[in-house]
Amino acid sequence: MTRAAHQAKELTDLLRKRGAEPVSVPVMRLEALLNKAALRDLGEGISAGGWDDVVFTSANAVRLVLPRSSGSYPALRIFAIGPGTAAAVRELGWPVEPLPGSYVAESLAEHMVAQGMTGRRILLPRAAGAREVLPEALRAAGAKLEEVTLYQMIPDAGSRSALDRAMADPALDCVLFTSGSSIECFRALWGPRLVPTSVLIACIGPVTAAAATASGLTPDLIAEEYSLEGLVRALEMRLGPLPENDHRP
Repeated sequence: MTRAAHQAKELTDLLRKRGAEPVSVPVMRLEALLNKAALRDLGEGISAGGWDDVVFTSANAVRLVLPRSSGSYPALRIFAIGPGTAAAVRELGWPVEPLPGSYVAESLAEHMVAQGMTGRRILLPRAAGAREVLPEALRAAGAKLEEVTLYQMIPDAGSRSALDRAMADPALDCVLFTSGSSIECFRALWGPRLVPTSVLIACIGPVTAAAATASGLTPDLIAEEYSLEGLVRALEMRLGPLPENDHRP
């Protein structure tokens, strides 16, 4: 698993429940780009109804700016790109609009535009380097969009030796990637070396798979449902449930 340390638990739990042995190597870590006061101001603006809609495309963004709800909701809508992000919103006591048909920016943009965006004040807090599909679609639909870059994911140099050990383990079946950032940071630590041919490269969806291909990796598995649960189901279908997998009795 290449997810950042603070994001690893959910995937770890899903894999263990299916009998797998997760090996967490956090190839990246979150670096906030706004100070605490600026993040607090954004949260207070959300609570005060400073926007008509707030759009979250990652659980990281939710946890950085969304305050815990007081139970009194302003007249705003919160959109989330997928179930993990929506769960992070609900954990803080906020309601979430119905999810898009598939958990990618294109589907979220279509879902929102279909509801009418003309003149709506929309806050999009997100990561540095995120794709422009969503903001371009919202602006084209007439939204008054405010983008705020909250954080970036950077390589976790402290994981370099752990990554070397994990990749050298002959019992390793698969490397899981759940974002383009995880691909970029993996490459930063692993360098131009090839992934052993015996190791499956699994991606949470087509956007991550495209990033893998662009980095010189060849995705062997792309989940059809772009979520952690979908990735684990796809992986089990590919490898087979234990004990059929040769690496455990």
